[in-house]
Amino acid sequence: SASTRISWLGDNFRDWFLGMTEDPMPGTTLRYSKLTRFSADGPILTELGDEAETTLGMVFTLMERQKDGEEGVLLINGWANIFYVRDTNEELRAVSVRWDRDGWNVDADSVVDPSGWFDDSQVSSRNS
Repeated sequence: SASTRISWLGDNFRDWFLGMTEDPMPGTTLRYSKLTRFSADGPILTELGDEAETTLGMVFTLMERQKDGEEGVLLINGWANIFYVRDTNEELRAVSVRWDRDGWNVDADSVVDPSGWFDDSQVSSRNS
């Protein structure tokens, strides 16, 4: 939405997601887990199993609820909020959303990227 403050979109996100349409996942709720140690995507995806995948619509709905950096389910302390979403080519990607004082920073990475995520980042997955 135009009212959600998005201050930056990464090149990967632009390349992989802009212009995408997706089917909703009706009746889906999300759960949120903080990482307790540094981890790459592989072990996170293994632990989450079939419930790892979310949608871009879910990501943006949450951002919209905290459009000005209000408290809510997404972290607003600069740590990553991590979502696993299929891109325009149906490839699973790690989408990260971070709040800074100017708005949301949104980017995407390959799930085989070895760089990983720091502890205290938050992973979102389907609860149902």
